[in-house]
Amino acid sequence: MTCPLCKLELEQEKKIDSLIRNNIPKEKAPYILKEKLLEQMGGQEEERGGRFVLPFLKPALIGIVGAVLIFVLFSSLNRPFPIYSEAVKEHIQFLQDKISMDIFSDKHLEVNRWLQTKLAFKVMTPDLSSQGVLLQGARVCEIKGKKTAYIMYAKNEHQVSVFMFDAKNLGFPKAKRINVNDKLFYMDREKGYNSVLWLEDGIACVFVSDLSEAELLHLASL
Repeated sequence: MTCPLCKLELEQEKKIDSLIRNNIPKEKAPYILKEKLLEQMGGQEEERGGRFVLPFLKPALIGIVGAVLIFVLFSSLNRPFPIYSEAVKEHIQFLQDKISMDIFSDKHLEVNRWLQTKLAFKVMTPDLSSQGVLLQGARVCEIKGKKTAYIMYAKNEHQVSVFMFDAKNLGFPKAKRINVNDKLFYMDREKGYNSVLWLEDGIACVFVSDLSEAELLHLASL
């Protein structure tokens, strides 16, 4: 590069890029904020030479603070939704015998009573026996720092994990959404396992399994 001014500008850009990447705090933006940001981006899309351009990202209008905030938001947009990730992690650990049930029982009333002594919210274990999905037992774990009922089921060689926890202050992900019987379900797939999440009476419910997306959604909607 022979132009001194261009070379100086390039060096400054590199320093700013390095500052942003190496010195910003690693903060996670709320998923509701990310969802709103994505929706606004969809309305501001412009085509310039085949490239996607955001007006508010013009270099002349961005200070260091603004650049840091945008970098934090965009760098976390593609991260897995924590609830899905933590539920899938628990499911895998159970499959690998790294965790065990606290109560072994196929009786729903017995499991419900046991969970009620451990949790501050009412838990009703789903009865999926008509679909060949049999209750095995339960344990108490944590999802997103919330005390959670973890209920284990089995269908032939498939394991189905059901998680229930207080949904207060819970942000929902920008995920695949399906409405079944006037109930909204959020669906995701991670590490080879499908997840279905929904909200009912202030309680978040998550089903995780290697069953097909359609079959797991059917179970969740019962």
